Amino acid sequence: MYCIFNIRVISFLVFPFIMFAAAPSVSQVVNVERHRIQEDTVKTLSGGFGAGLEISKNTSQIIRLNNSADLTYSTGLHEFLLLGRNSFLRVEGENVLNDGFIHLRSVLYSRNVIAPEFFLQAQYNLDWGLKRRGLAGAALRIRFAQSENFSAFASTGLMFENELWEDDEGALREERNLLKSTTSVNLRGRIAENLDLAAISYYQARPDRMHKPRFTSDWQLRFRISENLRFVFQFVSTYDSDPPFRSSDFIYKINNMLEVRF
Repeated sequence: MYCIFNIRVISFLVFPFIMFAAAPSVSQVVNVERHRIQEDTVKTLSGGFGAGLEISKNTSQIIRLNNSADLTYSTGLHEFLLLGRNSFLRVEGENVLNDGFIHLRSVLYSRNVIAPEFFLQAQYNLDWGLKRRGLAGAALRIRFAQSENFSAFASTGLMFENELWEDDEGALREERNLLKSTTSVNLRGRIAENLDLAAISYYQARPDRMHKPRFTSDWQLRFRISENLRFVFQFVSTYDSDPPFRSSDFIYKINNMLEVRF
């Protein structure tokens, strides 16, 4: 699987209608750390949207569209995040890739070293046969390091997820309801003057099967073109020791996107 970033037409969409479904690929990883507010202000609202559009024609016509949107609001004590992303690929009139997610998270007393957080998420990935996934959970977020140019966090908690898998013909169908532990490590920092890194890795497993996890990583490099314009390179990978019936145990996805911040 590979990704070609050959933008011939770039369209900055109005805030994309946010189609909810964790994240890229079939995992529910969401790299929330790169959206957090670091400024020590009483009330802050920030966000951004990104879009990438590629249209190419050789022996077949290919249309590829990625869009994303995020909002972060801080009261000074608490923090609230709303994230959404959608990917669409069409080849000769046939949809071959369609996935997206929406993620809502709140962090109470976010300036504390240890802070409780709560999250909800909805997701779909038609390319992998995931018709829907919904999850809800809570965790404790622990700050290990915080400076102007670097931060490191870890979190651990529990979540409940419901997911429905189905093949293209609808002959195979599997619905699963699972209680899982979720542990993550988050790093964010400035590598160079115009280059930032945001990385998060999740270890998720059923409490009675901790040795059979789903391990997911999301690495993002953000190149600052101007004060409000970013180029984002993202690599997401997932290893699942108990994959659904249509999925392999290891999958990955590469994204390239232009992003506008405000």
